[in-house]
Amino acid sequence: VLVVTGQLAKKIVNDVLEATNLEYEVCDLPVQVASLMSPTYIAGKLQGRSLSNIDSIIIPGLVKGDASKVAEKTGVRCWKGPKNAADLPQTLNMIGRVRLSTTRPADEILGEATRREVEATLMRIEEEAERNTCEANTLTIGVGEKSVKVGPGLPMRVLAEIVDAPIYPPEKVLKIAKRFEDSGADIIDVGMVAGGGHEEEASRAVKVLKRSISKPVSIDTADPREIEAAVDAGADLILSINAENMSELSENVRETPVVVTSSGKAGILPRNPSERVEQLVKNMKMARSLGFKRLIADPILDPPLTTSTAASLSAYLKYRESDPHTPMLFGSGNVTELLDGDSHGANLLLACLAYEVGANIILTTEASVKTRGSVKETVTAARMVAIARYRKTPPKDLGLNLLRMKEKTWREEPHRSPGDVKRIKVESRGEERRDPGGSFKISLDRERGQIVMQHYPYGAVEPDLYVEGSEPEGLIDTLIENRLVTRLEHAFYLGMELEKAKIALETGKCYIQDFKLDFGE
Repeated sequence: VLVVTGQLAKKIVNDVLEATNLEYEVCDLPVQVASLMSPTYIAGKLQGRSLSNIDSIIIPGLVKGDASKVAEKTGVRCWKGPKNAADLPQTLNMIGRVRLSTTRPADEILGEATRREVEATLMRIEEEAERNTCEANTLTIGVGEKSVKVGPGLPMRVLAEIVDAPIYPPEKVLKIAKRFEDSGADIIDVGMVAGGGHEEEASRAVKVLKRSISKPVSIDTADPREIEAAVDAGADLILSINAENMSELSENVRETPVVVTSSGKAGILPRNPSERVEQLVKNMKMARSLGFKRLIADPILDPPLTTSTAASLSAYLKYRESDPHTPMLFGSGNVTELLDGDSHGANLLLACLAYEVGANIILTTEASVKTRGSVKETVTAARMVAIARYRKTPPKDLGLNLLRMKEKTWREEPHRSPGDVKRIKVESRGEERRDPGGSFKISLDRERGQIVMQHYPYGAVEPDLYVEGSEPEGLIDTLIENRLVTRLEHAFYLGMELEKAKIALETGKCYIQDFKLDFGE
């Protein structure tokens, strides 16, 4: 493979490829910036070079134009490489396995191929699991197309809880449910408030969701009256019953799948893992004796430090040893909501632990600002676990990841001293001058994923128009075209603020105009 590059990038390209075992040659053409070359220019330069030992040519991914022009002139097939030199090893490894493009950068092609492979693998895992899993050990939650199977041998399912649903109007509950559904959740849960007494709200919320979403709907409450109301409204799963409340539930409720917890009389949860498992086994037997047939066990995952997450994990392992067939629920939200740390990695680790202790459903929540996005993260984590187990590898290099604030591959070009050139010392900013074109108040509409700019004419106290969009480039272009910004320093300031707003929108950080994004110490 012949890798074509320019003068500025030649050392980076050589350094990246030297670290591999690939067969390659590097051709650095006499142009400083590789992306400024054209296919015609590259073809002309390569025509005078011996290419008898070359079977493929890779040109920079940012070159404009069609790489087939190089192939026509040289007689050697030619593809566009990646936009960044750091991705060259992956590109060269995929030659022959993925059809690269003459018009699009290789990293885009490889990204699409990876996504297709991930989806195909997940589909294969699901099909093989259903084929090989004993029907007697699975539980179907929901009916028809709005159903999902859970149990040992099947991929873990994600149950997303709408915490404190009764405090919201029905349209808000539905909006949250739709977001969870779009995030990939398998079951949507109506979480009730502590204390009970909200039968009407339970019924209304379940009915709204049953009409409007394509997933099974569950109810999370210990209040028998709320459970009855939810089941009458069509709830597909009950969270949760225990030694205290199960005998109060009517016959029709007992046909519905239920989660049985380790709580004993008076709601007391044993702390000792062995005692907790003993109580759960007792509760399961009691539930069966009362006519409940479709059971899911929940040893209950404890928060860290104030109780003991490790001890509760031990209870999961002990219960699974005593009962290898009953589906188990794993409440990861009990941990993520009580950690002041980013949820991405926590959700992945918790999904791995859930699998290792034999759980089949992960219950997650987005009850706080810091856990917003946890449903999507947990869905990704569960898929990563499924693929990793299928391939018998650790949860890395899978085509999926939960790296959101850090990088897997370092793509940044190292700083090199420019040598003996003129240097300009940056002085402090002078007096700020207002733009005659006016000023802007920037905010985020997170529901719609939009950056909103309110324009205030020079000297005005009320805005005269709004400009909104999702990309900083388009917003700045619109401002310039409409002469809403007339000073270079104002355009620079707005560009900086809009990019900051975009990052905040994508990462979940708070955006406050004129203040830095808070990434901690």
